[in-house]
Amino acid sequence: MSELSCYKKDGVIYFRKNSIPRKSQLMKKLGVKKNTFAGNMISRVYDYYFDGALNFRREYRRYYLKEFGSVEEFIEEHFNIKHNEAIRLSADNYSLKDCSYKSIERNIETLNYDESFKKAFSEVLGGLEDEDQDGIYYE
Repeated sequence: MSELSCYKKDGVIYFRKNSIPRKSQLMKKLGVKKNTFAGNMISRVYDYYFDGALNFRREYRRYYLKEFGSVEEFIEEHFNIKHNEAIRLSADNYSLKDCSYKSIERNIETLNYDESFKKAFSEVLGGLEDEDQDGIYYE
């Protein structure tokens, strides 16, 4: 995994919550206002990628403290993530958001075809490394 604040793999986004700007900060940096078309679009995209995310440490402490010996073990066994990635995700306090085919807002991903929008959104967030570099999405 890279040093970027976001990493997307298999429709799942891993990110450090403290390195992602709040929605209001994002909208201000992009120069859009609330309750406008652009503001609503940015708000929906932000919510699609980051709202309701699961923080590994919080989830471990809240529900799985007795079941698993450590956060790394919890991430590795519960989410079936490789050991070296589990260590990285737990050390940097990452969160997870599943943006796979199960999501209701799947149509938001069609905005990824617009390279200028994708680049602007990614730059404001601090970078998003996507496993699908060619921009082709399969249903």
